[in-house]
Amino acid sequence: MKAVIAWLEHNFQGIAFGLMDGLILLLGLLMGLSEATGEARIVIMGGIIGGIANSFGNAIGFYTSESAERGQQLKFYKGKKAKDAHRFVHSHSDILFSTLASFGATLLSLVLPIIPFFLVPVLGEAMLFSGAIAMVILAVLGYFIGKMNESDGLLSSVKYVILGLVGAGLGFFVGDVLKHFLGG
Repeated sequence: MKAVIAWLEHNFQGIAFGLMDGLILLLGLLMGLSEATGEARIVIMGGIIGGIANSFGNAIGFYTSESAERGQQLKFYKGKKAKDAHRFVHSHSDILFSTLASFGATLLSLVLPIIPFFLVPVLGEAMLFSGAIAMVILAVLGYFIGKMNESDGLLSSVKYVILGLVGAGLGFFVGDVLKHFLGG
């Protein structure tokens, strides 16, 4: 169990990135598709397809960002001639494992918020349950990030929930606009 916790802590940046991006994208997508189409089947298909594509895109983006950061670190420490600089530079394996953690976390963020669309027959209620699930996950994530940054965990939690609500609201608004322009 200690090894798992150590791995999670070491790769938390990728996990946090994947969860946050995955939840915000999926929540906006689910709310937008629900409003635009009114059909759970389309919401489920769009959510799964979008979530899987987003997982892959997040992993590639995270890998690219971490690789670029490694290049900056190497350049910075090379000029300093620091003998223990290797401790502060991302290794290739660190980048790979964080990338896999980002992929897995983004994929995981797809699973829980989409479940209500399978189980709840009324689309509006499924939207509420999905939103509530996502908000709880965002609140917990925000709390842990706040604590890791030695700041107010509750305030950080509220900030992450607000970001989730904005993403959901934006998706709903775009879905409503598209419904009116494209008919629905």
